[in-house]
Amino acid sequence: MRSLLPALFCLLLLYGSASAQTWQQYKIIEWQGRTAEQLATLKRIGVEAGAVVADRDGTGVPLSIGTAPLRQAGLRWYIENAATDFYSAYHRWTKGKPVNWLFLKVQQQYRTDPTDDAALIRNPTLLDPRGQAHIRDRLTHIVREESRYHPLFYNLGDETGIADLSAFWDFDLSPESIAGMRVWLRRQYGSLAALNAEWGTHYASWNAVQPQLTRAAMRRTDGNFSAWNDFKAWMDVCFARALRMGTGAIHSADPHALSAIEGAQMPGWGGYDYTLLAHAVDLMEVYDMGENMPILRSLNPRLIELTTSFDVEPADVHQIWRELLRGSRGLILWDSDYSIVHRDGSLGDRGAAYMPLFKELHRIGPLIIDSTPHTDPIAILYSPASFRTQWMLDQQPKGDAWIDRGAEKENEDNAWRVALRSYVRSLSQLGLAPRIVSAAMLPGLDDRVLILPDTLDLSAADARAIAAFAARGGTVIADRQPGLYDGHSKRLTRPDVPADIVHIVAPDDRAALGALAAKAHVAPPIRFTTDRPNVEMHVFAHRNDTIVALQRDTPGDGTEAVTLTLPRAMWVTDLRGGRSLGRVRTLDVTLGPIEPALLLVSAAPPVSARSEATKQPRW
Repeated sequence: MRSLLPALFCLLLLYGSASAQTWQQYKIIEWQGRTAEQLATLKRIGVEAGAVVADRDGTGVPLSIGTAPLRQAGLRWYIENAATDFYSAYHRWTKGKPVNWLFLKVQQQYRTDPTDDAALIRNPTLLDPRGQAHIRDRLTHIVREESRYHPLFYNLGDETGIADLSAFWDFDLSPESIAGMRVWLRRQYGSLAALNAEWGTHYASWNAVQPQLTRAAMRRTDGNFSAWNDFKAWMDVCFARALRMGTGAIHSADPHALSAIEGAQMPGWGGYDYTLLAHAVDLMEVYDMGENMPILRSLNPRLIELTTSFDVEPADVHQIWRELLRGSRGLILWDSDYSIVHRDGSLGDRGAAYMPLFKELHRIGPLIIDSTPHTDPIAILYSPASFRTQWMLDQQPKGDAWIDRGAEKENEDNAWRVALRSYVRSLSQLGLAPRIVSAAMLPGLDDRVLILPDTLDLSAADARAIAAFAARGGTVIADRQPGLYDGHSKRLTRPDVPADIVHIVAPDDRAALGALAAKAHVAPPIRFTTDRPNVEMHVFAHRNDTIVALQRDTPGDGTEAVTLTLPRAMWVTDLRGGRSLGRVRTLDVTLGPIEPALLLVSAAPPVSARSEATKQPRW
C-alpha cells in the first residue's frame, strides 16, 4: 500500500478535488482529438487539457478509451457533445452533409408549401417528457462514470440553438410546445381577457390560443406584433429551461460538476436571450459578438466564460488579450489543419507562435481572474424584446424573404446591435465601465446614469421604474424616444416614458456622453488621454491594489501614446515587463498595435522597492 501513496498523491494533484475545483487558473484546451505524442507536444507549449466526445447511449467510443491518450500525457479533459442531438439538432456534424442540412431541409419544405406546419415542429421538441427523461438519464450516466476523474466540465451541446445557431425560424409548433406556451401565457397575462385585449383576438378558451406566425405578423398594418413576439419569447424560455434541465441532471449526479454549452452566439434568435441563459449553465464557450461577454459578466459574474482561438495572426492575438480583459477564463484551440502540432507530433509554426503567448497568459491570467472588474454607476439596458421588434420592422417590408435567412444573415447589424455596441465602446474610450442590466433590474436601480439603446419596447412597469429613476436624480440617455411599443411589441399611441426626462444622445457622441456623465458626478477613477479615440481601459480591484489595462480597441500599426493620470502619486509596476515604474501620478504609456499594457497600481511600494528602501541610510 505504501508504494501506492506517491501515485495517489500525484493523481490528486493532477485532477484536484471536486470541492476545490473553482477555476482560478487560465486554462488552454485543445479541441481536436490527438495522440499521446501530439498531446505531449501540446503540453510543452502550455496546453493543459483536451476534449473527449461523450459516449452517447453506448454508440460512441467508450470514455475509458477516449481519455486514454490524455491520461497518458498527464492532461485533463472535458466531456464534449453530451447531448448535442437534443440541444443542437439543426447544427451538428453528419458525414457527407452540410452541418446544417436539417435546417436547410425544413427551410425548403416551408418554402415549397408555407401552409405546411410540419416544417415548424422542432425535432426533437424541447418539451417532450420522454425526450427530456432520456437526456437526464444519459447525462446522469456519463457524469457518474466520469466523476472520479473530475473533468473540467460537461458540455451539453456544441453550437446549440433552437434552430441552426442563431437563425430565425418559427419553431416550435409541436403539441407539447403549444400546451406549454398556453400555461406560460396564463401566468404572464393573468386572464384570457387580458391576452385578448393585448393580441386583438377573441379566444373563448385558453386551449384555443395559437401563436401568430411570422408570415401573418408581417402582413399586419396596426403595429401590433404581440401574438408573434410572445411566441418568440416563449421559445427562448423553452430553450433556457431545457438547458437548466440538463444542468440539473449533471448537478444531481455530481454537485461539484460544471455544465456548459459551447459556441454561444450573439444576442438574438435561436434562444440567445442572455437574461435567460446567464444562469442556465455554469460555463459557456462564447463567440465574443454583440457584447455577449459583458452582458454575461454583468448578469452573472459567477459564470465561467471561455473563448476560442482559430489562428495566431495579429488580429487573433489582439482578440485573445481583449477577451481575457472582458472576462474569458480560458481558451479552446481549433486546429483542424494540424498547424499547431503536426501529425507526426512535431511542433507546427502556429504552435511555436503560441508558446510565448501561452506562457504570458498562464502568468497574467490568474491575476485577472482573481480580480474584480471595476464598474461605474452607469447602467445600459439589455432589451431582447426591443431586438425582436427592431427585427420585425426591418424585415416586414421584405415579406417572405425571411424564410431564406440563415444564421450568418442573422449576424448582420441592425439599429439595436449598433446602438448597444457603440454605447459600450464610447464609454470605454472615455475610461468609463458600465454594467448591463435587464428590465427586471430597473426597479430600485441605484446607478446614476441609465442608457437605453434602441429601446423600442418597455412595459408599463418598466416605464414607471425609469421615471422613478429620473425622479431620484438619475440621468436617462437614449438614442431615440424609448418605449414606442409595450413590452409585448404592441405599438402605443403615446410612449409611457415622458420625453422630457430623456436626453437623446447618439451612441458615438463621446463628448455629449462624457458631459452628461460628469454632470451626473460620474468620472473614471483613473483617467487617460490619447490623440485618437481608439483605446479601451479596463480597471480591476486586486486585493488592496488596482490593475489597469490599456489596449487599442482594434489591431493597428505602429504605437499609440497614452498618458495615464492617477488620483494621487502611487507606485506603478509593469506587470508584463516585471519592473517597477516608480511612484508617479502621471505616466506616459506606449501601446503596441496588439497587446495591452498591464499596470499594477499600489499605495505601498512593491516588495522589491521596499527592500531597497531599507538599505538606504537614515539621516
